[in-house]
Amino acid sequence: MKKTAVGLLTLFLFGCAQQLPVKNDHQVVASVPNPTIKPLAFTPMVTADEINAAAKAQMAAVEKKVSKINKQTPVVTDKITASTASIKLAVVQHEETIKTKDGMLILGHHEWALILSGKKHISAYIDPKSSTSRIGVKNLVEFERDGDNWVKFIFQGKEYKYPVKEWSKPDDKIRLPMVLLRTKLGDRNDEVEYQLIDGGNGVVLGENFMRDVATQNSQRKYIQPKAK
Repeated sequence: MKKTAVGLLTLFLFGCAQQLPVKNDHQVVASVPNPTIKPLAFTPMVTADEINAAAKAQMAAVEKKVSKINKQTPVVTDKITASTASIKLAVVQHEETIKTKDGMLILGHHEWALILSGKKHISAYIDPKSSTSRIGVKNLVEFERDGDNWVKFIFQGKEYKYPVKEWSKPDDKIRLPMVLLRTKLGDRNDEVEYQLIDGGNGVVLGENFMRDVATQNSQRKYIQPKAK
C-alpha cells in the first residue's frame, strides 16, 4: 500500500515538473536587424558655365565631323572655276570673231544700230552692193535756212532738222536729200551719210558705211554687240 502511494506521488510531481515553465536567465534571444533607411539622392542643379562648356564641346565635335566629311567630299570649286574659265574663253573667242585680224568689223546680213538720239536699236540691213545708205522717215519737208537747203522729218516719233549735204538722183524724176546722221554700231560711232526716203521703213547700211572699216559675213547676223 505504502509503495503504491509513493509511486502515485512520484508520478504527480513529475507531471507538475513537465507543466511548469523553466526560467533560464541565460536564454539567448535572436536579434532582428532594423531596416536601413537611405536618404534620397538629389541630382545637383547644372550651372550656366557647365551648360556653356557642354555646348562648346558639342559644337567642337560637330565641326570635327564636318571637317572630316569635307575632306572626303569632292571640292566643287574647281568645277565652278573651270566653268567660269570656259565662259571667259567663249567671250574672248566672241571678241575675236567680231573683227578681222586687221581690226575691221565683221558684219552679218543684219546688225543692231542706234541712229540719231534714238534709244531703241534698229535692225539695219547690211548691203555692201548699195553705194549709199538709206533710211525711211516720215513727213519729210524741204525748207531754206539762211539760203541753205534744209529738211525736217520724223524718225522714231521725234522731229529732226538737218542741212542737206547733197541731192541724189536715183532716176531723172526724183531727187532725194542726203544728210549726215550720227550712227552707232558695234564700237563705231560717227556720222554716216544717208539718203532720206519719205514714207519708207527700215535702215540700209551700204558700201559708204562699210568702206575701209567693215566686211560682211552674209551667213551670219547680229555679230556685233549692241552699241550703248
